[in-house]
Amino acid sequence: MRERKMLSLLIIVINIIGVICLIYFAIPYFTHNTTIPYPDAMLPAESWDRAGMTLTFGFIPLLVVNVLSFIFIKAKQKFVRFLFFVPSMICLIIVISYWITSLA
Repeated sequence: MRERKMLSLLIIVINIIGVICLIYFAIPYFTHNTTIPYPDAMLPAESWDRAGMTLTFGFIPLLVVNVLSFIFIKAKQKFVRFLFFVPSMICLIIVISYWITSLA
């Protein structure tokens, strides 16, 4: 029983870190920040472009953690467990938006 509680706590902590990263990278994407923080880099990118690419790479790990949360964390109501997928769906919408605007 103790291992299950530790696993649930670990999954919750990783999920919170994922949501914080999602918020951190979604802000420059939504504000469409066009500054180039590292102009001397080999591949300089605007802040919104870098944030969109980072969210693209971070979508799969966030989805995995949300699925683990759905499986291992028990709730009294069934629909409450589906709230774990909200960050993944937000990230998916941002990633689809990023790729549509990048390819257009």
